[in-house]
Amino acid sequence: MKRKLGTLFGVAVVASSVCVLAFVNNLAAIVNWWRAFLAAEGDSSRFAAKASGFVSWLDWTAVDYSAVTTLIPALGCVCLTVSLYRMLRGRRAQADDFPFFRGSDQLNVALGLFGTLWGIIVIGYFKLDTVSMADLMQCLHTALFSTLTAVVWVFMIDRPLVRPYFQRLLKEAELAETDTGDLSAAVERLVVRLGEASDAFDARQKAADAAFRKRQEDFEKAFEARFQSYEDAAQKRLASYESAQAARQADYASSAEARQKAADAAFEKRMSAYEAAFEARQKEYHEFFLRRIAELEKRADEERSRADAEQERADRVVKKLGAVADALR
Repeated sequence: MKRKLGTLFGVAVVASSVCVLAFVNNLAAIVNWWRAFLAAEGDSSRFAAKASGFVSWLDWTAVDYSAVTTLIPALGCVCLTVSLYRMLRGRRAQADDFPFFRGSDQLNVALGLFGTLWGIIVIGYFKLDTVSMADLMQCLHTALFSTLTAVVWVFMIDRPLVRPYFQRLLKEAELAETDTGDLSAAVERLVVRLGEASDAFDARQKAADAAFRKRQEDFEKAFEARFQSYEDAAQKRLASYESAQAARQADYASSAEARQKAADAAFEKRMSAYEAAFEARQKEYHEFFLRRIAELEKRADEERSRADAEQERADRVVKKLGAVADALR
């Protein structure tokens, strides 16, 4: 809706700019014509019947010298632009006269009648002996085009096309107000709106409850599916972990058995080497002790023989002493 209103607002701004520019150009053409008319003192032979504005490509819109032909579309487009701007800003408005103001159609008809009267009045300011057909046609254009513009705008554009379309846009945007100052009607409309709001709230509440239940069911289903997937994944991981643990256990058992065999073999080898070394040392100790015993026995024999020799010497000494003692006696 915002995008649609923005597009319409852009078109209305462009149309308002062109129509306002055409109205200002028409005013400039009127000023130029009146200057020439006053300078010629109403003598049509001394000035051109048609004057130009400051925008040459808009001179085709300056068909009357009351400016009503360009004022009515400019006023209408400006009202459209302002109304679209208010809708874009979210401001509420009366739907009866939207997008114009109250009495706008009467004002447009009055402007058309003013153009008609002004076109007829202008003829009276010419010098009658110099009035040409072009001057009369210019005054006739002022009279007829202003009325034609008012009639076309009010009864062929404003009433049947613009107002219904913009009032529908206003209602679609929920910005329409239809209060006319009647309190009872306003209360009645308020009650109707409250009833509609209550029904809409009940419908929204039911829709919200249904959507909440549906979302709850979807969430439960999704949670159950995810939980089942997590459980399956956990079981798969547990099975893979158990198989990996069993494989590691088997590898550890085989490696432990191999290490035990290697340790036993190394122990047996070390024990054999120790026994061989022990036997060699035992043999060395046995031979050493045999040598020591032999040496001790030899030394004992030598001591014994020496003791025997000493004994014999002592015996001889004793015998000698005995002999000496006998001799002394």
